[in-house]
Amino acid sequence: MSPCIVIFSNQKGGVGKTTLTRELGLYLASLRFKVLFVDCDPQGNLSKSLTEEAESGLYEALQEGEVRLKSLGDGSALLCGDFRLTLLEKSLIGEIDAYTRLRDLLTGERFTDFDFIFLDTPPSLGVLTVNALSAAGHLIIPMNPSLYSMQGTNDLLRTIAKVKASLNPPLNLLGVIINAYDSVPVITRQIRSEIEASFAEKVFAAVLSKSIKLEEAIALKKGVIHHGHLERSRAREEVQRLGDELLRRLGLAAVQEAPHGH
Repeated sequence: MSPCIVIFSNQKGGVGKTTLTRELGLYLASLRFKVLFVDCDPQGNLSKSLTEEAESGLYEALQEGEVRLKSLGDGSALLCGDFRLTLLEKSLIGEIDAYTRLRDLLTGERFTDFDFIFLDTPPSLGVLTVNALSAAGHLIIPMNPSLYSMQGTNDLLRTIAKVKASLNPPLNLLGVIINAYDSVPVITRQIRSEIEASFAEKVFAAVLSKSIKLEEAIALKKGVIHHGHLERSRAREEVQRLGDELLRRLGLAAVQEAPHGH
């Protein structure tokens, strides 16, 4: 069976794309699903958050067809991203396969063993992001409940519509996840209501609150799900709820002995 490919995308920076990609991916890996993380961002923050030494990865894979995956344990792996992706993005402009090179790569036999492929994208709607949108089956839009959080969303939705029309008709908006949530300020609750009014049932019921525990997890190159001393932490519980809701939206069960292949 082919893997379930999920893209986390929003052209606004600082909305938690990388945090949600890593935490939800590591949670699914803890349920025995085989997860591949693909860092499509030239900043390489996902790679840095998962491994001490980012190795050759997506650049070589897209440029030369050479696939080197970094094993993360738990059946998960990483295709690293780095600053050279900016050079690749520029060189792809004008190429016939400019927007489908990642999709073509991920349909290769090397990736069929994975249950999930999670794509972290740059805060832009450039060639790399469109490649990821073309490759994915499902889209998650992370959003912060802050002023202007909806700004630019129409641009993203227009891009999604164009990708669906010309490059990837099956692309599905799986949902919107509210990140860095703080229920105390009235304005935050109001903005959450605005997001829910705009996206209706597409908004995940679960949220991810602001938490220093998430930063601690990144520093340790682990997910909050792995920290024994965080067993009762809100961050851990919220990641579990988000992961379980993600599986439900995909029609899958959150079980410890997760079946391989979808």
